[in-house]
Formats: sequence, C-alpha cells, structure tokens
Amino acid sequence: MKFCPTVSIKPDFNGPGGKDINVGGEKGTEILQRLQVNIRPELFPKPGAFDGKKNLYAFRPFKFTSERFEVPWDKEHTPGRKMKTVTIQIVLVRRVDISLLRKVLSGNEQGNPSAIGPGTDVASSLNMLQAFLQAAPKMANGNLHKGKSVYVQWSKGYQQTSDQKRIDERMRPLRLIDGFFQSARMTMGSLIVNIDLSVGVVLQEMQLEALCAAFLKCSNFRHLNQLCSASGGEFDKLRHFLRDVKVSIHIPGKASKSKGRRAIRNLIRDVGAHSFDRNGVPTTIRDHFLSTHGVRIPPQSIGVVIGNHEIFPISVCVVPEQLYKSKLLPDHVREVLSFVPKNPRERLQRIKAGWQNLEYDNSEFLKGADIAVRPEALTISGRILPSPQIMYGGTHGPYKLTLGKPGTWDVMRKTFWAPAKISFVLIFNLTGRRHGEEMKAFMSFLFKTLSERGDRLFVLSILSILKLIHDPMNVGIAVPKTSLILDDNGADPKSLIRREAEKHNAKPNGLLVLALLPENAAELYANVKRVGDIQLGVPTQCIRWSSKLIQNVKSNRVDQYLNNLALKINARCGGVNHVPSSIAMNYLAEMPTMVIGADVTHPSPGSTAPSFASLVSSRDPQCSIYSAQMKIQPFRREIIESVDDMMTKAIKIFRMNSDDTKYPHFKLRRIFFFRDGVSEGEFETVRELELNALKRLLEKFYGRDRPRITFIVVGKRHHFRFFPKSGGTADASGNCPSGFVVDRGIEHPVYSDFYLQSQPGLKGTSIPAHYTVIEDENLGGNGDHLQSLAYALCHTYQRSTRSVKLPAPVYYADLVCQRAKFHFQPRFSNQLDGFSDAATDDTPESLTQDFRNLHQNLDMTMHFM
Repeated sequence: MKFCPTVSIKPDFNGPGGKDINVGGEKGTEILQRLQVNIRPELFPKPGAFDGKKNLYAFRPFKFTSERFEVPWDKEHTPGRKMKTVTIQIVLVRRVDISLLRKVLSGNEQGNPSAIGPGTDVASSLNMLQAFLQAAPKMANGNLHKGKSVYVQWSKGYQQTSDQKRIDERMRPLRLIDGFFQSARMTMGSLIVNIDLSVGVVLQEMQLEALCAAFLKCSNFRHLNQLCSASGGEFDKLRHFLRDVKVSIHIPGKASKSKGRRAIRNLIRDVGAHSFDRNGVPTTIRDHFLSTHGVRIPPQSIGVVIGNHEIFPISVCVVPEQLYKSKLLPDHVREVLSFVPKNPRERLQRIKAGWQNLEYDNSEFLKGADIAVRPEALTISGRILPSPQIMYGGTHGPYKLTLGKPGTWDVMRKTFWAPAKISFVLIFNLTGRRHGEEMKAFMSFLFKTLSERGDRLFVLSILSILKLIHDPMNVGIAVPKTSLILDDNGADPKSLIRREAEKHNAKPNGLLVLALLPENAAELYANVKRVGDIQLGVPTQCIRWSSKLIQNVKSNRVDQYLNNLALKINARCGGVNHVPSSIAMNYLAEMPTMVIGADVTHPSPGSTAPSFASLVSSRDPQCSIYSAQMKIQPFRREIIESVDDMMTKAIKIFRMNSDDTKYPHFKLRRIFFFRDGVSEGEFETVRELELNALKRLLEKFYGRDRPRITFIVVGKRHHFRFFPKSGGTADASGNCPSGFVVDRGIEHPVYSDFYLQSQPGLKGTSIPAHYTVIEDENLGGNGDHLQSLAYALCHTYQRSTRSVKLPAPVYYADLVCQRAKFHFQPRFSNQLDGFSDAATDDTPESLTQDFRNLHQNLDMTMHFM
C-alpha cells in the first residue's frame, strides 16, 4: 500500500482588491518542500511529491493522518515587513494498492479499460510515479517547467554550437533552451520512462520597457513610444507578443519589488492620459504617479492592463524569467526549427547528454520510494510494411507506379487518375499593382501544367470558352484573354466574383476562381476564402504573388510549384490525382465502405473563441474523395457533441454518390472511423458518447443489419521516437524508413495499439503516429490488416506525392478545422487568432450566433484542399 494525502493551501492574506489568491502548482511545490525538509522534517520520514494540484504522494507513511500547518509565503523574510503566511491542511484520505498496477502490466486486464480508468488505484499509482519522477528536476535551481517537461538553462555536459549561438542572436529578446519531457508509461510486462527532447522558449528577466524595445528593434525608449503611437501595425504586433506575459510591479524608491507575478491582458497607448476616480475625484494616471510615487510618465508612454482594471506604465514593470507561452512569429518558428536536432542521431545524443539534468540518480524522492531508472535506451524490433503502388490515369488506361523509394514518388509526366471538369476560370489580380508579362506568363505555365496532368482535356474545356492571345513565353499553349486577368479596382472579392461570373454566364458548377495576392495578405486571403466557401459557394485558389515567384517565372523555374498547385486545384474542383493500389485498398473497394476522419480543435490561450469539430467522410470506392463538415463546439469541449448530426449528413451524401453499377444492391456495409486528438484518459468517454451514439444512429438507419464499425484513435502529440541502430535500416535522413511499424515491446497492456512511421524522413526526427483500437467489428482484431490499411490511406493524401504521417482523412479533418475563421465575419478574427481587446463586447455566445455553415454548393467537394 502507498499513501495519497490530499493538500489544501490557503494564503492568510488577500490579493489586490481583496480578492482571494490561488496558489499555483510551482509555488505550492516550493512551499510544501520547505514544510517537509526545513520546517517540520520530523513528521515526514521521506518527503512526499506534490502533483501541483491537491495530492501529496508518499511511499512511506507520515507521522500523522491529519494536520494543519502555518508556513511563511516567502523563502526569506524581509526585516521590517509583516510576514505573509499560508495555512496548509494535509489529510490522509486514501491508500493506493500498487499491486493492481503489476496485475495490469502482466496482461491480466487486457481488453478491460475499467481497470485503469480515472480514480482507480492503477491510475493513482501512475500519477504517483509521475510525481516522483518529476519532483527533483522541477525543484532544481534555475530550471523551468511546464507540464511534463523540465527546461534547463544549460544542459550539463552539452555545449552550445556556433549555430545555436547565432540563433540566440536572432531570437532576441527570446531565447531557446533545451527541455526534457518525461513520462511514466505502462507497457506489456514493464514500466518505462518516456524521455524526449523539447524546446523551451524563454523570456529572461529584464525591464518590460527594455523587452519592448528589443522586440521592436528600437534604439531607445523614446523611439519605442513614437513607433507605438503611430498608426502602423507595430503596436498591435507588440500587443500580440506580450499577451499573457507575467510581470511584477517595481515602483522606484520602494523597499523591494512586488513579489506577485500577474499576466498582461492588454496594452494601451498614452497611459498617462487615462483617467480614473481617486476618492471621487477624477485624476489621470500621469498625475497619480507623479503625486503618489514621484514617477514621471513621458507623453505617449505605453501602459499595460493587468487583471480587469489595473493599469501601469511599462516603465515600472519587470519581466521575471519565464517560459514564453504565446504563439510565435513566423521568423521565430523558423529559428525553433533550426534549433532542434537535425537528425535522429543528434537528438539521441542530446537526450543522453542531458540525462543528469533529470536527477534520477540523486533524487531523494526516488531513493525514498526505492525506485531506480536504467539509463539505457530501450531496444525494440519492428517491421517494414510493403508500399502500395500508385495509380495514375491516361488515355490508354490506368498506369501503376511501383515506388522505388518507400513513401515518395512524383507526378511529372503523369496524368491525374480523374481530371476535374472545369468549365470556366476567373482570374483576379488582387496584388495592388497592374499585371504584367510575368503574370500572363505564369498563367500560361499553369494552364500548360494543368493540361499535361489532365490529359489535355482539362484545359481544352476552358480554352473553348476563353479567347486566346499570343504565347509570350513560347510554352506551347495560350493564356486566356488579357481582360480576364482582372486588376483590383477597389471592389471587394464578393462583388468582383459575382459581377464577372454573371457577365460571362459562368455557373458555380465548374467555375474556378484564381486570386493572386500580395506577399503578406492574411486578411485578404481570409476574405477570398470566406466569399468562396460561405457566401458564393465557388472553389477558390489563392496564389501568393511574391518576388521569389516572379523571379522563378522569369527564369522558367516553376515546374515543382505549378505541379503542387495543380494537385490542389484538381482535388479542390472534384478530381482525383492518384489512387494507391494494394490488398488493403482492394479490401476497402470490394463492398460499400466509408472512411471517416474526425477532429476537434480548441482556441489559443486567452481567446474567447469556441472550439470546433470537423468530420470528413469518403464517398467513392477508392476512399479518395471526401465531403467535409464543421460544427461549433462549447469552449474546450473535446467530445464531438454533434457527431450524430454530421454522420446523418455523411450517410445521405454517401447514398447520393453510390455507384449502382458496381453495387447493384448498394448499402453501406463498413465504416472505418479515425478519430484525432483524444488523450488516453478520454478513450472511454469517446467510446460512450461518440462511438455508441454512432451505433444508435446506424441502427436507426439500417436496423439490426447496420454497418460494422472499426473505431481507431490516432495520436500525434506524443513523445515516442525511433532511432535506428548503427548499421540498421535507415533512410537518407537517418530515420526509420516509411512503413516502419512497431506493435511489440512498447504495446499497451490494456488497449490494442501500434506505432506506424508512414512518412519518409526529411529534416529532424520523424514522429510516428500512434493508433489505438477502441473497437473493431470489421477485421476481428487482425492488427496486421489494420496496419496495412492505415499505411495505404497515408498514400491517399491528394495534396502531396509523399506518404504522410497520418491517414489522409485525419489530415483533411485538421485542414477543415483550420478554416474556422472563414465561417465568421472579419471582426471576430482577433478572438479566433487568440487575442481580443479588453473592451470587446463579443462573447462565446455572440461568436456562436455569427457562425455560418459551408455553402451547399461545396457540400460534396474537397474545398479545404
């Protein structure tokens, strides 16, 4: 038996405005450690590990079952100041039988999820082990931590490279440091510790004013105020950067800086001019700081809003060292990608070099619990699945391509399996400058590529309507009439598209809109997509008319770009680029089968936006064409609440697209449901609320002879990585090859699962997908067949000529969720991007009411490509 006392920590003082103070996990851990080691060590024979919430785990009993303690809030007391204290109540409420964990590890509970569910002794045992693993590194001086990762300022035994030092220069005022993820995991027959490298983005301690100047690259604070008072976008850029950054207030001349750390909620211009009532008398912040603190606030100074109403000039704010948790700018993301190890061998070396930072050998918590962790990496065996062939079309029948390199092929000199039927193209130049020869040449190149990929019938239908002009780059095919490259005249995209479609009698069915946009035009891009997807129901393809693209057009080096563009256009307009051919794909086609991908995405921290659920469903025998739906969800609700509504529509669309010649007595017989984004703790909730709801719906449609269901959760946010042994099978990137599958050595003791690395390696260390079978009514638990089927579906992704990390429908569901902002008016974009003004009146309810569904014209298209 092990022991699990509960803990409550209540400060004996109030926060600003008399509000109660919530003690966070980091502070609670520090206070409890002082209590156990320094203040009352005689009551704690071996220190317990705090989980940051309410549990204090112990492998040895304390000298009490219930006790109350008064502990100083601060590590060190400042003479002359009143000591702040907290009251800690520790009560032993339960004992945990860890022998039940051994029973699960031995395989005796295979197929019995109730044995490991929340609240069971097995779940508590794992939480206890997790707390003991993390206790020592979290409490080490200088370390930062978040979730299951600990971040170290300098990895012991590891020196920065010159490249990493240059990255530090480009990241300022941010800094990148090594982090180590650690998690106790159950496998069949043993417990393992999953350790992986992570990257910490850190703000170092400095004055907030200096941080702002460094971020905007201002030479001095006066320049900073001038820049942010102007009408440009620098102020908004700074607001986004500082969202949720924690600061302390330090008034010059006071005894010490404020110990409290509070998050920035918003920025305001010219803080000194803001007024408030002080004892019933209106006064400005400038006058208040001068009369009360002797602090002068220069004109146009920036201010921060902390909480709901507290406002301070940035000159009195200090940024403590902390992990930066907001969304990074694209330039910073590129630096993060440069910082991570370039190949699996380097990643493994950095994990080994940082091993001692985890303090396993010196942890008093692990020693007290008689727990030891072996420092060797686990050796496991896997196998490589055979690659499917890739089928393309042509005038002489299907062409089968055998892959020379697993997971990769190309579309050059090949014809799409099913070219789309496009009858009219509208081309809009929204770059803000008139089109020239390069733009006309680009369109000529594009139409030539579409013609080649579509067996020439693709573009001939377009050219039969559009008048031809000269061939400026001598590419063998003419571009449309110049007037149809419509330069922006200030009208909005909706008016432009509607006017020109009516002028040329172009119907939505068969219409394609090409929009050329300037390099940085996120808002314009969203507007074009909103018009096409929601308002008019026409497929749109945006093209970023960048200086690099223009140069490539001039030098005739756009083949790869155009072929990638052709892949998206053909799939978006109803065509099929390629179809994998394998035993698994033949199995899907032999009787009516629907493949589904479903996902839920949540808003960024600080956003008032709701969550979104998406579902894509196949409607052809090759499981290559999908219809998509998206529904709004309650805030951060992971379970798909409208799964029955979305499935009802998916079944109706499937029936409308049935191939009666292939299936004379057409009836849906099988469903393979791939669910993304579900953690292990939610598996049984998903089974109860999604899978069972699906079964009830199918019984309503089909009675007892309903389609059989295989329901699989696909995980990608995990930290298992595979490192090929020296001399073993590895691809050119140093990763395991595409098709590498592992189902022994790290398999779950309760659920049937496997890891599949389906994508060929590029830069860095490939992430395998983790497949967990919740229920299988189709394959009878045959893992080999399911692995082959999943691998084949990774080759059906229509935007790529590579096998991807996840089955294509899972990727598609994620793409649909990413388009959520197009379903709202532009005024809501800040909330959906994770930042909103403090003064906004928009609420989750108003966002929900403003949500608009996809236009019905696009219900059966892959508009999300």
